[in-house]
Amino acid sequence: MEFTHHGLPIVLSDDWWAEAGMAGFTPSSTAYHSDPRTFPGQRIFEVRIEDIGPVRRAPGVGIFNDSPDTKVAARERVVAILLGFRSGAAMPPVQVVKAEPLSSHSYKLVHGTHRVPRHNPKRTRSSAYSGVR
Repeated sequence: MEFTHHGLPIVLSDDWWAEAGMAGFTPSSTAYHSDPRTFPGQRIFEVRIEDIGPVRRAPGVGIFNDSPDTKVAARERVVAILLGFRSGAAMPPVQVVKAEPLSSHSYKLVHGTHRVPRHNPKRTRSSAYSGVR
């Protein structure tokens, strides 16, 4: 499975996509359901995906990587997120900050790149909170 976000190519394993049962998935809302208890005291809002600048990583560093901190494999995390999209489960919002004044995007993503639902053009927004940075 390949898709792009502002011209940045993103490759997702077809096996992960199939494991999550995403074939033919059509979202029932513009954004995934977020859990406000995840970040108490933070205002959670919807932000258009096109307003979030792409995450640029060093060459050879993919977006979907195993987590050395939690020891959770990328496959496990990504499949869980996709299953959450499918089931309507509440998930943590992504964290964004206002982009630099000359940026072509309104927001910069600082946490939660896997939850920006780029995989389906019918889902046009992401649940977000604006963190201090």
